[in-house]
Amino acid sequence: MEKHNVRILVCTHKEGPVRDDDIYMPVQVGKSASTIDLGCQGDDVGDNISGKNKTYCELTGLYWAWKNLKDVDYIGLCHYRRYFDLSPKKYIFKHIESDSITWECFVKTPSTLDFADVFTQYDVILPTARVFDRSVVDEHIFNSGFIDYMILEQVILKLYPAYRNSVLDVFYKKNYIPQRNMFIMKKELFHCYAEWLFSILYEVEKHLRLSPYHYAQRVFGFMGEILLPLFCYHNHLRIYQRRILGIGCGYNPNKLKRTVCGFFDRARFKMNTCRITELYSERYPEILCSEGIVI
Repeated sequence: MEKHNVRILVCTHKEGPVRDDDIYMPVQVGKSASTIDLGCQGDDVGDNISGKNKTYCELTGLYWAWKNLKDVDYIGLCHYRRYFDLSPKKYIFKHIESDSITWECFVKTPSTLDFADVFTQYDVILPTARVFDRSVVDEHIFNSGFIDYMILEQVILKLYPAYRNSVLDVFYKKNYIPQRNMFIMKKELFHCYAEWLFSILYEVEKHLRLSPYHYAQRVFGFMGEILLPLFCYHNHLRIYQRRILGIGCGYNPNKLKRTVCGFFDRARFKMNTCRITELYSERYPEILCSEGIVI
């Protein structure tokens, strides 16, 4: 089997076990503003946007790889608690206790795969699509807000008008997409995707004002989750879907507290979506007109 240089970033921001070997590469995201040093590669080295991690989430790690990771054939991205399930067994979702070192054996190192063979048949590896009870755009608006989405859509159509039909197909006609900003693809394709992705997000950033709600401030990370499948669909990429392997930990009262607080934060945001829209209208009339949002 031909040897290929594969690097799958494991984006992390907290202490805990992560896979670290010739394939998996832990990257501490948001390191420039962090008070801890996880002892792994930081996203604050070289050309970086580490300071934007609060709103870009794992995409600051993606950006670092785009600008700084050299001498690789394939690039991927996963999370400290979400990996691609590359094992031969079929599961809907697996949850492994990370406080036991045995969890590592469940994360199959993809070096056993013949990447040359996989990427002869496919262009990209993505997580299995998640199905919603509404369209992709309705789900995104419910979680992130109407105005933010409309700004995103207008920016896409402004910069890449050829994407119009793809936007309609993926965002309005479909009720399923792969999520989590997870992927594995050839380096050349990755660079094309990253350039396209950040050209859109940077333009959106010029017009968008952050929500006062912490959950919604991850807006650019959320946008990345729907932009990746849009890019794949428009470019007719052959997708190899793999399930997600969830890595969790046992009972932790602090984590439980954060989870409960996060739930109410999201609830407050969603209940106040209409009011947030009004605030956008009051504070940013320059992007609104009788025909809708204009960028």
